[in-house]
Formats: sequence, structure tokens, C-alpha cells
Amino acid sequence: MTEPRPADVRTPLRISLALVLLLATFGSFGAGFGIMTDCTNTFSCTVTSCSPCATAGSWLTGGWIAQGVLLLAGVVLAVLSARRVRPAAVRRAALVLGPLAAVLFAVTTTGATTSF
Repeated sequence: MTEPRPADVRTPLRISLALVLLLATFGSFGAGFGIMTDCTNTFSCTVTSCSPCATAGSWLTGGWIAQGVLLLAGVVLAVLSARRVRPAAVRRAALVLGPLAAVLFAVTTTGATTSF
């Protein structure tokens, strides 16, 4: 099997990095703001003063940290791509990175919303 051309690696990597960055920033902020507002309004408490909101906050924080790890993995893939190190493996990893970020976002926000 022939190695993919650099352009064949960069396109899925750019799309995946954009998705991870979007979910790690705006997505996490939006979900966190909405979920935590709902929790604090429902229980008339803050994250530190009641258990349901603290659990939801933990889910959201864990999701944000995991998105950061995926973003870091994407940066590593970008460096490997620029250096043309194992382009086929980088391309496969880049194709998985974006969907993995979306699934992770869905799981952690669902965990947060169902925790209260």
C-alpha cells in the first residue's frame, strides 16, 4: 500500500482539530453554562453547596479535560504530519479524532444532565 500524500493527511486532521477545538471551547462553555444554570435554578444552590450540582460540575470538568487531551493529541498529530512521520497512521488517527471528540462531548454532557 502506498503512503498517503501530505494533503490527504492534512484535510482530515484540520477538520478533526477544528471540531475538537470548537467542542473544547464554545461547546464546553455553552453546555456548562446551560446545564449548571439549570441545576442551580432547580436546586437553589451552587456547585459547592449541593451534591447534584457538584456531580454535574464534575462531569463537565472531566469532559473539558478530556477534550483538552484530544486537542493535545491533535497537535501531536499535526507535528507528525508536518514532519511526514508515518502519514498513514496519522491519517487514520485524524479520522478518529473528530468523531471521538463528538462522542465524548455527548457522553459527558448527558452524564451531567442526568446527574441531577
